[in-house]
Amino acid sequence: MKWEYKMVHMGFVPTADVDVYEERLHAGVHALNELGAQGWELVDFLEHQVTRDTFKCHAVLKRPRPES
Repeated sequence: MKWEYKMVHMGFVPTADVDVYEERLHAGVHALNELGAQGWELVDFLEHQVTRDTFKCHAVLKRPRPES
């Protein structure tokens, strides 16, 4: 079976503003649910350090590639 992969930017963490953090978290969960409904499976969640206190987050997803 062949797989199709996708990397999706999920946002930046941490943030001192709790309301902004919760809003970003909710949006990220919603995006993952939407992708799951399209057949994407979460493989990994990656954090990349941007500054001393900030990380950029990506979700790595896969789904079976349609046979051609």
